[in-house]
Formats: sequence, structure tokens, C-alpha cells
Amino acid sequence: MKRGSGWACVVSAVLLAVAARGQQFDVKLTLAYSVFVIGEPVVVQVDLLNATRDQVDVGAPGSTSVLLVEITKGGAINELPPYREDPVVAPFTLKPGETAQRRLALDKWFSLEQEGKYMARVVLVHRGMRYESVKKSFDVVPGMSLGGGVQMFVNHDQLKRQFKLVFWHRNQEDRLFLRIEDDPGERIWDSIDLGTLMRATPPKLDISPEGEVTVIHRATQDAFLRTMLWSLPDAVEVIERNSLVDPEISASQRVNALYGEGADERKDEKKPWWKFW
Repeated sequence: MKRGSGWACVVSAVLLAVAARGQQFDVKLTLAYSVFVIGEPVVVQVDLLNATRDQVDVGAPGSTSVLLVEITKGGAINELPPYREDPVVAPFTLKPGETAQRRLALDKWFSLEQEGKYMARVVLVHRGMRYESVKKSFDVVPGMSLGGGVQMFVNHDQLKRQFKLVFWHRNQEDRLFLRIEDDPGERIWDSIDLGTLMRATPPKLDISPEGEVTVIHRATQDAFLRTMLWSLPDAVEVIERNSLVDPEISASQRVNALYGEGADERKDEKKPWWKFW
């Protein structure tokens, strides 16, 4: 009986220690989406709760606490190594009982350009102890092709930039993406989410010799979206995004025409932009 009582005390002590350890920090990882298009930033949110009575400095020089991200691909046991050595988040302080939220793009630290399934978790290491979030899975897909184009550069004869228009169904709607890849070099630029897409009207891509790239696609029954960006050998930058109303099918235009509203404005109206397209 005494031996049994002794073992019971040991087990109880271990369980209490584990419970106390689990209550010290709460670590959560939330993915922006479960599926990302190749080149799209893999954005996540990290939530940390400090349930201890001590102030904790995370990531500061000489600190005993650091925040890590661990990623595996395709069920592999071995983790993907980060290609950057700097911390995934800037140093911060957690007061007792305080919660902190941080957002980051995992692709800025890990190579996630290959199609497939990935597993990610965030780990807070505090005084040699690991506090882990639940593992979250996400997929990286090429998207469904809708066309594309190739850009050549003056004085860069060997460089070709591939522009690929793809779509993916997300949150009960189709969304259009512009994937951008260089050849040779296999550099993959951030894919651009161009917004909601109505596939009944194919999107249009135009690449000017000066490096101006324009994409026009139908976003709703009444309007198109136009996205313009500069594409230079060492830079890609979105410079303008705007909505273009289609007056031929716009409900508001039909109502105005029915009641004779806006007649004076229509007299001075210029030829619609799509007539030149």
C-alpha cells in the first residue's frame, strides 16, 4: 500500500508539473487561407499569451525566449531550412497576462514555391522549454491557367519574364492572380491578387515595350478592374488599380436611361475605353 501511494504521489506531481508548464504560455497559429497560389505571400497570424507572473522579452539580444517557425513538406520528417537567419518577428516584450499578435509571410523565410502540401507550426522557446502551437496544413497550387505573356528587356537579352494569369476558387468566388517568373534564374516574384473574377469574360493582358503591364478583367456584371504595374529588370511595382464601369450592361446606366437622368452628362461622354480594347 505504501508503494502504491508513493507512485500515486509521483504521478500526481508529474501531471501537475505538466499542467503548470502548459498554462505558462498559449501559442496559436492561424493561416490566412488553406490554399495559396505559387508566389502568393503565405500570410499567417501568431497569437501569444503570457500566463506567467514574469515579464518575458522575446527575441531580444541575450534573451532566454525566442519565437521559431517550423515547416515540413509532403509529410516529410525533415524540416525545411529557412533561407534567412534573422528572426521571423522583431523583438518584443510580453507583460504578465498580456497577449501579443504578430503577422508574417512565411515565404519571406522559407522556400515555398514548389507545388504541394506543407505543415507549419510556431514554437516559443522559453528558458529551454518548448511551447508549440497546433500544426496547420496548407497547399501551394499553380492555379488554373487563363493565359499569359512574355516580356523581353532591352540590354538584357538573356532575361525573359513570364506573366501568367491564373484563377483559384476561394471563399465562394473565383479570384484572378498574376504570377510572375523570370527565366533564366527561376526567380519568382510575389503573385498579385487581382480580385474577384467573372470567367465569362476572359481577362486581357498587355505588355508595353516600356515595361508597363496592364491587366483588365471583369469583376462584376457592371464593372471591370484595371491593374497597371511597372516591370523592370530588377523591380515589379503596382502603380494603379481602378474600376471601370461597363455602361452597356450597367444596371445604374439602364435606370438612368429609362428615366432620362444624366442626359446632359452623356452628351459630353467620351468614347468608352473598351472600344479601343
